[in-house]
This record gives sequence, C-alpha cells and structure tokens, in this order.
Amino acid sequence: MKKMIFALVAMFAMTMSVNAKSNDTSMFFKRMSCYLELDKNQMETVKVSMAEFNESMEALSHKRDRGMGFRSANKIVDRHKKQMKQILSDKQYKKYEEIFDLTVRNTVKINIERITSARKHMTGMMNTKS
Repeated sequence: MKKMIFALVAMFAMTMSVNAKSNDTSMFFKRMSCYLELDKNQMETVKVSMAEFNESMEALSHKRDRGMGFRSANKIVDRHKKQMKQILSDKQYKKYEEIFDLTVRNTVKINIERITSARKHMTGMMNTKS
C-alpha cells in the first residue's frame, strides 16, 4: 500500500512537472492565484515553492529504484506544505490544502484505475496466448 501511495504521489509530481514545462502551467498558475487571491509577492514565492516541490518529487522518482520512497515523499510533501503555510494566509492555505489534497486523491484514483486496467489487459493477453 505504501509503495502504491508513493507511486501515485510521484505520478502527481511528475504530472505537475510535465505541466510546468508546457504552456498550460501559466494558465493553471493564473487560475490558482486568482482562486487563492495571491498578491504579487505571494505569486513569486508560491511559484518558487511549487517549482522546488516538483523538482524534489521528480528527483525522488528517479531514486525510487534505489530504495528511497514513501518516507522521503512524505518529507517532501510536509516541507512543501510548511512552506506554503508560511507564504499564505490561513484562509488561503486552507484553500490550497484542499486543492492539493483533491489533486492527490484524483491522481491516486486515476492511477489505480490505470493500474487495474493494465493488469486486466495483461491477464487477458496471457490467457489468449495459452
């Protein structure tokens, strides 16, 4: 279970990282900053914090094969949430935490469905070969 959660958090981070490299990121960030009602100073600091989070999670996904995983991912998430709590007001942080947690839950759900579907497909292929 822990490995699955780590894999899903890593997928979330990689998804955010891929989005960070596309034009969709600026649109996502604009929407999020409007929703959170960020001021100009907060916008820059939040951008930096999110970039650090994405980089840390992406680096961790590469180290996963060497036994680093769930605990490291939790540390990265905790550090990111602490940074965001320092940057945002209480009201803004509650909104951010809802977005963050909802995104992780949705990513977990989507990835579980993909894993289940892939397993069913592989099982079906193996049964046809016999």
